[in-house]
Amino acid sequence: MNPLSGLGAGIQRQSTTEQAADALRQAILSGRLPPGTPLREAALAAELGVSRSTLREAARTLESESLVRYRMNRGIVVADITGPDVADIYAARAAVELAAADALTGHRDPVIYERLAGLADRIERAFEDGDTTAALDGDRLFHATLVEATGSPRLRRFHEQLQQEQRLALALAERSRRELGRTEDDHRRLLDALHGSPEEARAELTAHLRAGAAELQRLLGLLADRKEDRG
Repeated sequence: MNPLSGLGAGIQRQSTTEQAADALRQAILSGRLPPGTPLREAALAAELGVSRSTLREAARTLESESLVRYRMNRGIVVADITGPDVADIYAARAAVELAAADALTGHRDPVIYERLAGLADRIERAFEDGDTTAALDGDRLFHATLVEATGSPRLRRFHEQLQQEQRLALALAERSRRELGRTEDDHRRLLDALHGSPEEARAELTAHLRAGAAELQRLLGLLADRKEDRG
């Protein structure tokens, strides 16, 4: 018997599952499907033009990314992010990113510094243009690039997962920039500190992450108040 026989049978199905997962992912992160929205299998499968089994596979992919959850008696639901979630995510991010700052101030990789400088420019331009989506994307890439300084694929994967969870709330921030009152960005200051001593880098990074967590907590409070007003 040919040991390779049948290995290609699921390739098309896999592609369909990935396309369905990507369509849902984009709808969630764009805010079209807000947190807490139930995803009705039959209606959603029909809308996407896929089978219910394919939809379930796509949902499992998104569940592994913390974008959806299975709820008793409700089925698949777009994941909600809470205040404790934000605190936990930022505590985990701090552990990883402080290790990255220690690594970068140790080996002083010029390539990493150059990429961080380019991203700081990109974020500043986005702020000047009022392009919150581009600013958030630049922020994500800045911190992911910093973590690359560790040289650890596992830490990079873990950090990417943390950022993916955080994107649920940040996607809502795209429509709430004025309410958050942000008029300037602090990545340039963080980059300057990363060029300094390890102690300076750790202190500035800690302050940067604390400010980000506080901003996100404030956004969640604003959204909760708005939801109560509508109710």
